Amino acid sequence: MVDMHPLRVLVLEDRPVDAELILHELKRAGYDYISKRVDTQADYLREIEEIPDIILADYSLPQFTAMQALHLLQERGLDIPFVVVTGTTSEEAAVETMKHGAADYLLKDRLGRLAQAVERALEQKRLRDEKRESERALRLSEDKFSKAFRISPDAISLARLSDGQYIEVNDGFARLTGFTPEDVVGKNNLLFNIWANLEESQRFSSMMQEVGEIDNVEGVFKRADGGVWIGLVSARIIEVDNEPFIISVIRDITERKRAELELQRAHHDLAEAYDATIEGWSHVLDLRDKETEGHTQRVTEMTLRLARALNVSEEDIVHIRRGALLHDIGKMAIRDDILQKPGPLTDEEWKEMRQHPEFAYQMLYPIAYLRPALEIPYCHHEHWDGSGYPRNLKGEEIPLAARIFTIVDVWDALLSNRPYRKGCTEESVLEYIQKHSGVYFDPRLVEAFLSLYHKGVFDDTQIARMTRSESFPKRLENGPIP
Repeated sequence: MVDMHPLRVLVLEDRPVDAELILHELKRAGYDYISKRVDTQADYLREIEEIPDIILADYSLPQFTAMQALHLLQERGLDIPFVVVTGTTSEEAAVETMKHGAADYLLKDRLGRLAQAVERALEQKRLRDEKRESERALRLSEDKFSKAFRISPDAISLARLSDGQYIEVNDGFARLTGFTPEDVVGKNNLLFNIWANLEESQRFSSMMQEVGEIDNVEGVFKRADGGVWIGLVSARIIEVDNEPFIISVIRDITERKRAELELQRAHHDLAEAYDATIEGWSHVLDLRDKETEGHTQRVTEMTLRLARALNVSEEDIVHIRRGALLHDIGKMAIRDDILQKPGPLTDEEWKEMRQHPEFAYQMLYPIAYLRPALEIPYCHHEHWDGSGYPRNLKGEEIPLAARIFTIVDVWDALLSNRPYRKGCTEESVLEYIQKHSGVYFDPRLVEAFLSLYHKGVFDDTQIARMTRSESFPKRLENGPIP
């Protein structure tokens, strides 16, 4: 904010209101800026040619994603600070964007961090610019190396391009590898190779031959004592007296990688804790409603199998699993005398029972990590023809996760015994689902479900079920159980 020039901001966002909120936060933090908003790849490509000072990007747009935007920057060799500002994203996705070059990420409901993230991203860019400028300025002098080369903590080496022979290495090289200059200088870099992985070494050589330079390529390197370390390599071909040399700089990032691994483990442990909590809630529901005991576990497993058969991404599978386990969490707010009533419900009782999706929304929405899982608890009683509840959604207005789950939920519910009826035969339930394809259920998903059923994909999810009746209850012919 010391810079007298306005900050040039490119906002990759399909919702103008969200873009305005982001820019408002920048203004509130004291930034003077000029902004452009884009939401398509074509517009994005045009604007990055103007080299904005920073890019603030939503993680996922209808036709474009932050990962694609990052890749386009890398393909064009553009170093523009990139901060992901998103509504909802998994911790795994956030870590992945950071690995691919994003400076930071934050949620839209945590915009108070925006100024800090922007300041840090701009400072990191300034440091990278200084490093690149320093590297470009580095040349052989009469003594072959400048003072900066000699005192750098990074492993720096100079090798002749024609035969790969090491000409010089600095003290940083000796400290990080354990090999002295006498061990290295005068030897061919193919015979004396510090790369621990042969494929990585060959890839490095190919890139240098084809492009003539690389920036921040990660590799594993050998130590003289047999150990290994992880480094980030940047290299250039330079000419001295019309002869090409490769100068390479390897920065030790072993500790950083260890910290990343520990962070990933922490995220994994946190996710496991979240899931254990969700399973605990699910078990509480089963204990409260003995008549549906085991239902949640069966429908969750079947839903995941159907979703994977439909090539749903593993990232979305995580949220589908949580949503399936919590599909009836809203019934926690339903009175016991209604939930456990042994006979048919009255109209007034049905009216209250049908509020459980709304109760689920109210219970889960304040929990940020569960918002992506809300689609099933909130929408699994919506019908393809728009006759469902609570919002009368129709067709593909209903989230895919809820459309998948609805078929499985009705399947298992009709097979199971209830206080007011006995369970149906599988044949009767199959007939029922086929009959209501295009009415209650997405026809494409019904076709997929039936195909998987006939292949036996769901067979082992039906164990330990109560005895089923041979008749198809009359009261269920007109619609799925609510």
